[in-house]
Amino acid sequence: MTTPLNGELVKVFGGSGFLGRYVVRALAKRGWRVRVAVRRPDLAFHLQPLDIIGQIHAVQANLRYPQSLDHAVAGADAVVNLVGILAEGGR
Repeated sequence: MTTPLNGELVKVFGGSGFLGRYVVRALAKRGWRVRVAVRRPDLAFHLQPLDIIGQIHAVQANLRYPQSLDHAVAGADAVVNLVGILAEGGR
């Protein structure tokens, strides 16, 4: 059973990844409104049906751009960072 929404908003970076989807689900079950900050919201569709309609929402953000981060965390009561690198590549 889902806990009623408590009105608090948490932003989760990396919430569409392997570990992130479980964290997002746990937060939603505890009544949080969850905004998942991802580079490609159109690819985070697997998060939508996890709980109450509209409780979980993917928003566009890119860690490379500080302005994007400012916009993503605006209005949040809490922020969770789950972004990580499994294998370093490139320069």
